Amino acid sequence: MNNSYKNVNVTASSTSYFSSPSAGLDPNLFDGMHLKPWVRNSVLRFLFDHLAVMYQEPNRWISAWLAGSGVSYQWESARTPADLDCLVGVDYGVFRRLNTDYSGLSNEEIASMFNEEFNRDLLPETSNWEGYELTYYVNPQTNIVDINPYAAYDLIHDSWTIEPDKEQNPPYSRIWEQSTDRDYNTGVEIIRRYSQALTEYRGAKGSANLVNAERKLNMIIDQAADMYEDMHRGRKIAFSRTGAGYSDYNNYRWQAGKKSGIVQALKKIKQYRDAAADSEAVEKYGIELPSPDVLIRRAATHRVPGR
Repeated sequence: MNNSYKNVNVTASSTSYFSSPSAGLDPNLFDGMHLKPWVRNSVLRFLFDHLAVMYQEPNRWISAWLAGSGVSYQWESARTPADLDCLVGVDYGVFRRLNTDYSGLSNEEIASMFNEEFNRDLLPETSNWEGYELTYYVNPQTNIVDINPYAAYDLIHDSWTIEPDKEQNPPYSRIWEQSTDRDYNTGVEIIRRYSQALTEYRGAKGSANLVNAERKLNMIIDQAADMYEDMHRGRKIAFSRTGAGYSDYNNYRWQAGKKSGIVQALKKIKQYRDAAADSEAVEKYGIELPSPDVLIRRAATHRVPGR
């Protein structure tokens, strides 16, 4: 184990989900109900400049929407930079016809490929754009209506697909509140034990004690990562054909976790684990090893005849 791991604190955060709706949309982005032209042009330029480097004719298979709380009446929160999500739709059939190297991939694999590239290549440019954390994300579903977003502004056609609701407020359920309180207590306990195990590991003397301390620390790190991934996976379900979007319990759970700070703390531990794994791979093999999903995807593209 290397020195990638650091202490983590749980810090409460502001989230627009639990805020009262504002009188109007974000004036930095909108003139009334219409998206400002410079915003639309900038968000699309980032996207198409990125895609044009590696893929053929993205204008024929891409749709794009600004979506989520950033384009709703619940846009105000104390977070800096503020959230702004660009959800990207792909016409997978047209994409495969024009980009034949990828014809062996499923919709889910293509979506994952784009998202990894967005995180790697695009997010460094857009993580603090004009005061917003502008993130790009592809869903396996082509039509944004299928994922039940808060609101969705079509960047290609410069119009609303789903207008925001002025009366939108988070659902209240005492059962949901009790469940997220349990999440908080569980998360805080995992993070407390993580900090204790990290201290023990750093102070371990002798090989046997070091091995035991490392095993204990790794077990707690895995618990933290598992809890984060379970909450994140649930939010994806909320915004899918089977979910209820804004009003889904899994979205409420995620937003409550962000508000309490456990989502951010658990994510940080997972990031430390991922960074440690990458570092150990470089040390052992000289390169970062691709994930199993990436290896499968590469194998699929290399199996395409005529490549």
